[in-house]
Amino acid sequence: MYKRFPSFRRIFLNNGRLFLAEPITVNKAAASDGKDAHFHTFNRMSTDSKKPCPTLPIRRGLFLNSLQLSVDPSSDLSEAFTPTPLYSPISSPPSSPSPPESPSGLLQLAKNALENGYSKRATKASNLLIDEDMKKMCYFFSQLGNEERTDFLVHIATSLTPNHEIISQLIKEQPKDEVLVNTSDSEAQIIRWEDRLRQALIPPHYWVSSQISRLSGGVKFLVDLRLYLLETIFTLSSEETKQIAALKSFDRTLRDLLSVWFTVGLLNLERITWDSSCSMLEKISEYEAVHPVRNWADLKRRVGPYRRCFVFTHSCMPKEPLVVLHTFLTNEISSSMAPIIQASRAGSPDGGIGDTSIEDHSTINTAIFYSITSTQKGLQGIELGNYLIKKVVQELKSEFSGLTQFSSLSPIPGFVKWLNPIMARAQRGESKIFYEDEIKMLKTQLGVSSDSLVYDRLRKMFSNNSWKDNELLVNTLEAPLMRLCAFYLFKEKRRSYTLNSVANFHLKNGAVMWRINWMADRSVRGLGNSCGIMVNYRYIYIYVCMYVNTFQRHTDELIPH
Repeated sequence: MYKRFPSFRRIFLNNGRLFLAEPITVNKAAASDGKDAHFHTFNRMSTDSKKPCPTLPIRRGLFLNSLQLSVDPSSDLSEAFTPTPLYSPISSPPSSPSPPESPSGLLQLAKNALENGYSKRATKASNLLIDEDMKKMCYFFSQLGNEERTDFLVHIATSLTPNHEIISQLIKEQPKDEVLVNTSDSEAQIIRWEDRLRQALIPPHYWVSSQISRLSGGVKFLVDLRLYLLETIFTLSSEETKQIAALKSFDRTLRDLLSVWFTVGLLNLERITWDSSCSMLEKISEYEAVHPVRNWADLKRRVGPYRRCFVFTHSCMPKEPLVVLHTFLTNEISSSMAPIIQASRAGSPDGGIGDTSIEDHSTINTAIFYSITSTQKGLQGIELGNYLIKKVVQELKSEFSGLTQFSSLSPIPGFVKWLNPIMARAQRGESKIFYEDEIKMLKTQLGVSSDSLVYDRLRKMFSNNSWKDNELLVNTLEAPLMRLCAFYLFKEKRRSYTLNSVANFHLKNGAVMWRINWMADRSVRGLGNSCGIMVNYRYIYIYVCMYVNTFQRHTDELIPH
């Protein structure tokens, strides 16, 4: 237990330097017995002649006691003050020897910690002991390389599985048909059997995951663990069917747990402004995947007037945005990213920044959702974006009484990737994607003599975005590319759902595909993904539930049963 400077009347802090003065007189007899003799090493210092100690470094936590101060005032005190950093249960293992440097040694230590913790499951061991083993396992896992992490995940998934012999025996013990009568005894027997079967079917790695979640930082660890798990499943060979099946079972366990912990009722909606913390603003900038932030001025504009930035956070992952939604406030449904991203005159509905910019609420009747980003890949498959949009709509309606229109301005990732093989087939003469008059105009503008060369030249120009600099070519390509894009969004399916993931997200949430916009995003990313085309998915909230039911019913009819 640390003491609270029992031997000094005054302790000074001046410009970051520590001064000690006025030591209490110590009984010489006691000092001769060795009691508190260490205080005699200080000479009495008056406030006029106090000698400063060296400047202390800035630490997260620093504890001092009388023993640490028992040094000669003329000596260097840099070693006398022992900093004690704040304890992190996952970043460093408590009471553990230095881990071996070899990856295989770390892997074995992680397995040993897992085994030690799991062996205490059916005992009366204190939860503190189990937590200690889980902390060690998390720490050693965080030190592993990619190959060792894969080995450890496979080890968890394959070793901590349900006992198949017990399950088979329980199935044999299923109550017979003659027992299944409507009596209280028979119902109680069935309930007891179902409960035993349910407990036997729960994989042991469910218990391990639950134990980890109790640690400080444990939920974040599990989110990251699931990311590694998904990457491992993707990289394993298709021949390793047993391992893949076990890993997928482990993934379902984590997904089910995370779905409960990250339910919308446990999430916090926060608005991000320029007055938010620097760490939060930095994360908003780093996580932006749809329209990358160029600089601090760009970020300031995106959280400034006529814009709103909202995030979902969780108490187990404080100051960490889970989903980020950027919104533009205007007077019409936008057809281009230019007025949203680019700087414009201050105080106008089409965007503005600066101290003099004041929002005119009377001009705002439309909210444009132009970027929604899920920051945690370990939460893949857990629906958060839909709930964030609904929460933001409620928030904006309470702030702006005249707000009546809600729409996205969404990218179309994958369109050019889908278009390339279509053009390759057309080049071979297997299909036609241009009308005759369009082909003739393209031949003239590209300076080629055959249809095949038209497709070949266009594919090369799409790969380097050089076509955007030719205004005549841009105008000629507008009609055919918009036609092909509409077909891609409306007709192309995968497992009865829309092939484009962004379209599928909005349509599933009850939006309608309202308008396709030509050259709406002239950035390198926008041109490379979709030839600059963007689409508005409009949320007409009086019809949202009806659209959701129609979308689900239509897809259910197409899915084979």
